Amino acid sequence: MDKTAWLLLALAVVVLVVGMWSIFSETLWVLVSCLETMLYPTISTPE
Repeated sequence: MDKTAWLLLALAVVVLVVGMWSIFSETLWVLVSCLETMLYPTISTPE
């Protein structure tokens, strides 16, 4: 494989990792917010 193919492959991997991280980090924070609401019902957490 030449340099261009390696560069495009690395770029695709970076875009995929950043996309997955942004999706799952939002899901993770929503789940943490729901858990906090169940544990501490008097404190309202922003979502």
